[in-house]
Amino acid sequence: MREKKNKTLKHVIIFSIIALSCGWIGRLVDLQVGTDKNGSLGQLIWIVSPLLTMVIMRSWMGDGWKDFGFNPRFKGNLFLYMFSILFYPLMTVVIVGIGLGLDWTEISPSSSTYLAAFGMALLPGFFKNIFEEFAWRGYLAPKLFTLGINRFLVHITVGLVWGAWHFPYLFLFLDTTESMITYIPRMMIGVIAMAILYGEILLMTKSVWPAVLMHTMGNAFIDTLILKKFILVHENFSIIAMPSPEGILTIALTGLAGLWMYKRRLVKTHLR
Repeated sequence: MREKKNKTLKHVIIFSIIALSCGWIGRLVDLQVGTDKNGSLGQLIWIVSPLLTMVIMRSWMGDGWKDFGFNPRFKGNLFLYMFSILFYPLMTVVIVGIGLGLDWTEISPSSSTYLAAFGMALLPGFFKNIFEEFAWRGYLAPKLFTLGINRFLVHITVGLVWGAWHFPYLFLFLDTTESMITYIPRMMIGVIAMAILYGEILLMTKSVWPAVLMHTMGNAFIDTLILKKFILVHENFSIIAMPSPEGILTIALTGLAGLWMYKRRLVKTHLR
């Protein structure tokens, strides 16, 4: 058993090093090859490398596929699937509503076209998040769970690796003039809160698909609002009212949802 745990820990470290390196390698490639409006070779390396590493480790390095969570497991988990789909839209409506009520946020005159833009973002986001979630919730989280580490330490570790993986291409997702000295720590707290929520749902469903759906809805709903300028959060209040992971309201609501899921899982486990 100890030998198996040591092997798993070794593989988790290798996976994490590759995940944290691939984006910077991609940036170096981009400096040589360049980018275009459709992306770059470096971005492809960044997105694909964690998934390829997972496939290699599961297929040829002895990790196996038993804990991958490919089975959707709809039976008994419909509520968790609905929660995964609706959480980000409902949370965003609450945060934007608060911002509008307090004059922290403005809605673009072109907001009537938002649903079309949101719909167009769903399918590309779904495929992109298969690559991400098959790596984070399909490999890193389940492997850490098998080590017998405290659940919250697992969530925090996954959040730190997942958040740091974004650093090389973070500029692609930013719409802020805030200093990275204050932005990055808050963003990392937000990603850890997300890792708790995603991780608790993973533990209850034993399936990676709720995370894929939740991540897709979050990207399509929130990123479209911000990056396409459908909402404008006044600079003085963006730290609080931005509905993206680094926003204080987002962190609070995501953290509360994660703790609720944690308690729900404990009750469900106790009843069994």
